[in-house]
Amino acid sequence: MRNHMLPFTAAIFLLCVPATLVAQTGKPDLQQLQLVTRLPGELPQRIMGLAYDGEKLWATIYLGRGRYARLDPVTLGWESNDQDEHYKVIGKVAGAFDSPGGICFANGVFWIAGAYGDSFGSIDRQSWKVQKLFKGRQRDDVSASQSYSSIAFDGEYLWIAWHWFRYAQPVSETQLLLKVDPATGKVVRQYPLPGGRRRDGTHGLTWDGARLWHMKDSKLSVIEPSNGAVVDQYLVKEIKRPSGLAWVDNALWIVEFGGAVWRLPFQR
Repeated sequence: MRNHMLPFTAAIFLLCVPATLVAQTGKPDLQQLQLVTRLPGELPQRIMGLAYDGEKLWATIYLGRGRYARLDPVTLGWESNDQDEHYKVIGKVAGAFDSPGGICFANGVFWIAGAYGDSFGSIDRQSWKVQKLFKGRQRDDVSASQSYSSIAFDGEYLWIAWHWFRYAQPVSETQLLLKVDPATGKVVRQYPLPGGRRRDGTHGLTWDGARLWHMKDSKLSVIEPSNGAVVDQYLVKEIKRPSGLAWVDNALWIVEFGGAVWRLPFQR
């Protein structure tokens, strides 16, 4: 039982988008959604970030002090890392509680955004040294918690799903998509994200080569990067709490906070 949702406003916008953009990666084949694996039992079952480096999927652990595991998308074999120097570097970039929120790879460079919204930056994986580090929260004028929930790279800019736990404000101000210059760390644009549960800061975000994909709760959204507009949406009822997305070989890989890993292939 899966429902495809396309709001009227999104439908109008879709008519204005070039067909080559909409059709470039096709549509998700919801009938083929599959739960393929889970995070190994010896690790805390709290995945907060997911990214694909061209060979392996990386999953970072919420409040794991920089710990991560890697998954081979072909064999579905897991490997965990026990190198303390890696943990320390990841924790340094992640900020508060050494806890990464979103992760992505940009031209081979490992980017990490903190789960507590006070730091993001990059790591050179050859030397395992911090390359860039940007500190400071998006909203410094209030005490409510913030989170950089997920991060993606479009070849030029970083995109960050930002969550602000300030319930008195409208969702359009507390769940935002930030377009960030990776050279300076400055936010150059911001757009409201499709809303979801206000008390749950998990989001998934990835880039498929043409568009951004975002997931909050059971709602999977396609976002046009030129203006932040949602051009299509899908309801994926099997998935309740997505915390990371990655694009691998014409499929979305989706992780849930509790450790479940799903694969959603696309129609060619």
